[in-house]
Amino acid sequence: MFVRQDGPNLEILAPAKINLFLEVTGKRSDGFHELDMLMVPVALFDTLTLSLADNSDIHLSTGWAQGLQSQPELPSPEDNLVYRILLMFQDVVQQLYQERPGICVKLVKRIPMAAGLGGASSDAAAALVAANQLVGNLLSFDQLCDIAIQIGCDVPFFLYRQPARCQGRGEIVTPVPSGQSLPVILVKPEQGLSTPAVFSRLAEYGFDEIDSIAPMLAAFAAGNPSLVGARLHNRLLQPALAELPSLGYLSGRLKELDVPGYQMTGSGSTFFVICRHQTQANKLASRLRQMRLGTVLDTYTIAQPFGGAA
Repeated sequence: MFVRQDGPNLEILAPAKINLFLEVTGKRSDGFHELDMLMVPVALFDTLTLSLADNSDIHLSTGWAQGLQSQPELPSPEDNLVYRILLMFQDVVQQLYQERPGICVKLVKRIPMAAGLGGASSDAAAALVAANQLVGNLLSFDQLCDIAIQIGCDVPFFLYRQPARCQGRGEIVTPVPSGQSLPVILVKPEQGLSTPAVFSRLAEYGFDEIDSIAPMLAAFAAGNPSLVGARLHNRLLQPALAELPSLGYLSGRLKELDVPGYQMTGSGSTFFVICRHQTQANKLASRLRQMRLGTVLDTYTIAQPFGGAA
């Protein structure tokens, strides 16, 4: 999250993410799955602008960035993770300091929804970080993490501001070294996917062996696109293909490309393509747009820690 102060306003950028590796290692007694993931932020950002309100209410306005107004309708403010995490933030601050700060938020969306890119979780984490800064950092980083995991499994990752191995439900976050940024193309088909729906199909695809994340971590640390491309893995791919069979066509077209690798991110429906260099990414992005496979965005992974909470 990149933060900029402008008078009473705090502007913060919330990045998307991709999963270079996603393995399901078991199912917990609480119904959640045990995961082992390498999650990496990418340079595609929503923008949030926050300021303190004159009362104790939360005022949230949302909208798509210019040129994206044809995207699906956004959730109502009360159903938005930003609103929910700020309510929890208010509750904790009030309990500890007998204050209930009101907050005004304007959210401008660029990250597609139902895409596996973590946009809603990133927005929630960004709002939490910015709200805490507005009140003078009353809460510690650990307290922010405790709030984050109650909102969503991916939210803690975004508080760390860098590539990380995420385990458990996602709440066990271990930052990992990266050799360099990787050129990436995102391809988001028109239809999205529901995360619960994809996980509900997981039992249909039993597997005998759990893939180890170790080779991917080594490849990522080396910063070599070819090594990373060869180690891409997502256990949710088959359940996602069953839930949305049209993804098979997209996957087939991406398989034709001369690239280090491609994979679906998260529970879908977005696929990403690892390119050898930015020139290849730019050329391939133009080619993929002509193929009309969906929304195509050429970007790159964020390799080093960037501005934010910790």
